[in-house]
Amino acid sequence: MNFYDEIKERLSMNAVLERYGFEADRKGFLSCPFHTEKTASMKIYENSFYCFGCGAGGDTVKFTALLFGLTNAQAAARLDNDFGLCIRNEKPDKQKMNEYLKKKAEKEKELERFRSDYLEKCERFKRLRKKLETAEGFERAKIDSELEYLDYYFEATAWR
Repeated sequence: MNFYDEIKERLSMNAVLERYGFEADRKGFLSCPFHTEKTASMKIYENSFYCFGCGAGGDTVKFTALLFGLTNAQAAARLDNDFGLCIRNEKPDKQKMNEYLKKKAEKEKELERFRSDYLEKCERFKRLRKKLETAEGFERAKIDSELEYLDYYFEATAWR
């Protein structure tokens, strides 16, 4: 039995609908999520669906693919994951994992640089505010100018 068949066999259409927030009426109809309508035109069967309004139909994998804009393979993997079926126990791709870890490390470095720069500017702002109390003339104008720049920086670059 292949991956798709096992997904289809283990998951009923009602279980998939319930998981993703849909509920068929007592006659097995619901409003189709794939087009706008006022009356329920999608018929739910045990392992499939068909919409009499837009013509969409298929099994649990196809429904999930249409609902989330996925390929059938991605939809089957999502169902496997969302329902915790553990049908596919594939080992993670080492290259993809390394790329992910590298990107994560780069983002952490970028965030650390941002934090460092931000804290440095905070300290500079405090020093200038204190210095402003005793400054006069040209020095006061210079400090005002720097404070204005820092105000703009803090406003434009809010702490994340």
